[in-house]
This record gives sequence, structure tokens and C-alpha cells, in this order.
Amino acid sequence: MSKALDDLLTKLPLWLGQFTRTLTHPSQVLTEQLSADTAASASTEAKPVQDGVGFLILSFAVAAGVAITFPVASMAPLAPAPADGALAQSALVLRHLFVFLGAAALVHGASKLLGNRQAFAGFFGAVARFGGVTLVLLALAGALTNVGMADPIAARNWQQLRQVAVQMGESAKTALCQADAQTGQLPPGTAINGLTPTRLAEAQALYLDTAARPLVVIASALESLCLLALTVWLGWVWWRYLRVSGLTPGRAVAASAVGAVGLGAGQLLLVLIDSGQMASQLMRSCS
Repeated sequence: MSKALDDLLTKLPLWLGQFTRTLTHPSQVLTEQLSADTAASASTEAKPVQDGVGFLILSFAVAAGVAITFPVASMAPLAPAPADGALAQSALVLRHLFVFLGAAALVHGASKLLGNRQAFAGFFGAVARFGGVTLVLLALAGALTNVGMADPIAARNWQQLRQVAVQMGESAKTALCQADAQTGQLPPGTAINGLTPTRLAEAQALYLDTAARPLVVIASALESLCLLALTVWLGWVWWRYLRVSGLTPGRAVAASAVGAVGLGAGQLLLVLIDSGQMASQLMRSCS
């Protein structure tokens, strides 16, 4: 563990330089990644991929550290053990990584349909570089939600909402376990403890009051602004990649449209997978 930490700290200054350069000069980095793959000889052809993977691994470690140290303010119940919380935050970063890689594969396939002839090695090197930056920026954007918790009233209300969410979640889980296996309907007259209209109205009023607190509004605005800037930045990088790959503006627009359709289908599939996983976990708890 100590050796791994020493290696991480040794490589951190180099990573920080690559991170800031990728963030501030994306066009140059993209051109270098693609040209390095084109000019590589047979003995060094994998170097862009190796460099990109090394940067991506270190970026994942940094993003996981940020997510563990400054977790996103959410309604999820507090973990009973710190190790469980750290593992959950790392899993969230890992999920972002796989979603980004899957999205990159989809849009690259769309560009191939429209005439992109770039080799996959150079593309993957670029994806690893920009994906690493994206992981860190997503973790930092999530950390901004904690700005709202600097308001003592908002922090107190948030903890109350967390407790209410846990109680309601358990009540809803108990009720769903009583649903008919054939029709999915609850038996007539099923009582759901804690989910009374009065309780729901009180929780909604408390949430709206908390969300309207000045620091919470500022935190939400900062997070939204960061996510919007990241989206624009990635969109520009993608457009630049298509143009460097030799696609005309019309073909680039078409490739982007096909890629957007693929991303929408992938998002729908991901939602279905998550829903199936949640339903499976619920049924296991019922038995």
C-alpha cells in the first residue's frame, strides 16, 4: 500500500501538468494523440494507448479521492461504516468511467458509419486523456453540492429529509413486498406506514424550503454551470475530432446526430438495467 501511494504521489505532478494542458489546450492534445498514433512505428504503436491508460488510471484515483473526501450531498442514508461509504463513492466514479467509455464507443461507431478512417488506438488514447479529465471534473462538480450544507439550517433540514427518506423507503419496500406476484397490485386496504398525505406534504414543504436557501441555490447553480461547461467542452472536442478525422461539416453533423441517437438508446438501456437491479434487490429482501 505504501509503495502504491509513493508511486501515486511521484506521478501526481506530471499528471497535473497533463490535466491542465488537456483542459486548457484540448485541440493541441487531440492533434498530438491522433498524430502520435499515425506516425507510430510497429514497435511503438501501442504507446499512445499505454500513455492514455496510465493517465486514465491516475485520474480515476484522483476522482475517487475527491468523491470520498467530498461526497455528493444526497438523500441516500449514511453508510454504517466509513469503508462502505468510501467503496460506494469509488463505485460511483467507476460507473462514470464505464458510462463514458461506452458513450465514446457508441459515438466512434457512428463516426465510422459516416466515413471516419482514424485508427482506434489513437482514438482510445484521446478518449483516455479526455475521459480522465471528465472523471475528475464530475467529482469536483459533485463536491460543489456541499457548499449548500454550509448553511446550518439547510444542513439540519437535509438530515431530517434523509431520515424521512429512509423511513418512507422502508415503508414503501414493505408495501411492495405485499404486492400480488401475478398482477403486481397491492391487496385492497393495504396500510403503508409513514406514507400518509400529511407526512408527504410536510416532507415536500421542508424540501422546498431547503432548496430555496441561498447557499443551496448557489451550490446548485455552480454544479449546473460546471456540468454545462463540461458538456460544451466535450462537444467541442468531439466536433474537433470529427474535423481532424477528415469528415466534412455535413458528415460531422450527421455523425453527431447518429451518435446522439445511440447515446439516447444507451441511456434507456442503462435505466432499464438499473430498474431491473433495484427490483431484483427488492425481491431478495422480501424473501
